Amino acid sequence: MTEADASGSQRMEFEIRGGAWEVTHALLFYVSVTCAVLATLGTMRIVLGICCVVLLFYSMFTIFSSPTYVIVDPAAHELTVEHYHYFIPRRRRLSREKLQGLEVVESPHVPAPEGDRSSKRDLSYYVRVNLIQKNGKRLKLFRSGMTGAPSDNRIKAFLIVKSIESALDIPVSYLRRGGADERAAEQLGA
Repeated sequence: MTEADASGSQRMEFEIRGGAWEVTHALLFYVSVTCAVLATLGTMRIVLGICCVVLLFYSMFTIFSSPTYVIVDPAAHELTVEHYHYFIPRRRRLSREKLQGLEVVESPHVPAPEGDRSSKRDLSYYVRVNLIQKNGKRLKLFRSGMTGAPSDNRIKAFLIVKSIESALDIPVSYLRRGGADERAAEQLGA
C-alpha cells in the first residue's frame, strides 16, 4: 500500500505475517476446533464446549488485533515497525544508519510461470526477505507461506525488496538455500 502525505513524498506500508505469536494463536484456534469435535462426540460436553468457545474467540481476537506493519518513508530515510498487541501499538524507528542491508533467501529452484498448473501446487518453493541491522539483528519482512501460488509469493517478495532498496538505498544480497552455491560454499569451508 502506498500513500502520499502533504509534502508529496510516497510512504509504503505492508504487513508482516507469521512469527511465533501468530503460530501460537493459530494452534489455539485448532485446539478450540478439537474441543468442539470432542464436545460434539459427548466427551466432557459442557467443559469442552465452554473451552471451545473461549479459545475460539480468544485466538481470533488475538490474531486480528495484533498485526505488525512496516512503513518505509523515503523522505526521512527511515523504516518504522509498528507492532500491535491487542490494539496497543509499539513503534520502533530504524534510520538508514542503523541498517546494514536486505537479505533475500530463496529455494534452489525457481517456480514455474503463472500459466503452468504445477506452480500452484509446488509447496517446496520458499522465499524469505530479512532486514539486517548493523548490530546483527534480523527483522523478518516477508516469508512465503501456503497462502498463495509460489510465483505470486516470489513477485510479492521482490516488490518489497525493490521498494525498500530504492527508498532507503541499502544493498541487497541474494542467496539460494540448498542449491549448488551453498554446497560449494560448505565444501570450501570444510
